[in-house]
Amino acid sequence: MSGHLRLAAGLVFGVVLSVVAHAQDSDALAAQLDRPVSTTRVPAKSDDDPIGQIECTYYRDFMLRETGTDTPDPNDATLVPIAIGAPRPPCDMAESANLLTLKTEGYSYVGRKDHFLLFSATDPNGAVPFMLLDIGDGKVIFEDATLPDRSIQTVVLDNGTLHLGYKRAFNASCSLLQDPASCWSRLVADRKIPNGLAQPSPDLCAVAYKEEQAPVEDPSIVSYAVDTTIDASGQVRTTAHGTIGCAPMP
Repeated sequence: MSGHLRLAAGLVFGVVLSVVAHAQDSDALAAQLDRPVSTTRVPAKSDDDPIGQIECTYYRDFMLRETGTDTPDPNDATLVPIAIGAPRPPCDMAESANLLTLKTEGYSYVGRKDHFLLFSATDPNGAVPFMLLDIGDGKVIFEDATLPDRSIQTVVLDNGTLHLGYKRAFNASCSLLQDPASCWSRLVADRKIPNGLAQPSPDLCAVAYKEEQAPVEDPSIVSYAVDTTIDASGQVRTTAHGTIGCAPMP
């Protein structure tokens, strides 16, 4: 096999592994979330349909409706309560007296854990923002971001307190590979890095940049593991641990 063919085969194999790993992460997360009763998808009526594709996720007590899910910029989702014994509302644009509009434009619905709703940015650049909303009033309770290929690993509810385990990530304004010391100092000064975490080895960054064939001057996506708890009152506590990771911005 020629060098070009070996390189192409290696790239394809790497992409396949990345897709498989992402699918496994998504499946693991879905298994920890509350299972919906059913889901319905209604295709857009035309290519220029302003509403776009409609997706409805049904639970016993509400329907979560998304529109524009066939685009990189979905519209605000809406929540339609379902009373006990009431028929399931159709997956259309019919208005409801108790309809609650959620401020989720540009985000896609991931799932539910008790009274928490999880949404993730649909078309991110680098770190992937996510947010948790309260079912009762639709307000955002918590916002953060993860790595592009890493979803939240653990979602556990214990006595009303939600426990999240994931790789927190953010888009740095500098490259930890090009100028490690200066970039690190800037991130520490901007309080982007929690106390107690050590500067990563330049070799670690070099491997990630080489894998992505990225220029050394490309800003870094910086990540580290966190455990976050959100109690019934909305109080958030986050503990960072492990080592710092870095990858190039796309």
